Amino acid sequence: MNVQQSPATFEFNMTPIMKMYMDSMEAWKKNYETLAGNVTQSAPAYSTDVAKTAYDSALGNWQKSGEEVFKRFVEQQIDVCRFFAVRWEQYLKLPGQLAHCHTPAEIGQVQAAFLSQFASDYMHESSKLSQPMSQLMSQWAQPRT
Repeated sequence: MNVQQSPATFEFNMTPIMKMYMDSMEAWKKNYETLAGNVTQSAPAYSTDVAKTAYDSALGNWQKSGEEVFKRFVEQQIDVCRFFAVRWEQYLKLPGQLAHCHTPAEIGQVQAAFLSQFASDYMHESSKLSQPMSQLMSQWAQPRT
């Protein structure tokens, strides 16, 4: 029986990142509208300066949030590339290791060791990649003062 297995594919889901980005924009918009409404209700002649300062502050906060999300996204992509480079090196070493085997039992041991390391590497990497995003999500969930 010949069973073909499709290669495992890694699919990056950008939905959480986009949700955080959109939430940041909504928070910025809400804060700006509230601030702009307060300024126009109680503002004397200097209202344009206060509104401009409020706008600049809100824009700065929005840009900082966007920069943080983008920075973490890029850092994760760099980590993924490093991980795949190490894994590809291990893939390339496997044929040489198998060529040095003299018995089917040795081949089985080499393959078992390879697959064990494969699973361990992927588990470790997925855990490592989820940490920065969970930290960002927890920061995002905290009330802003």
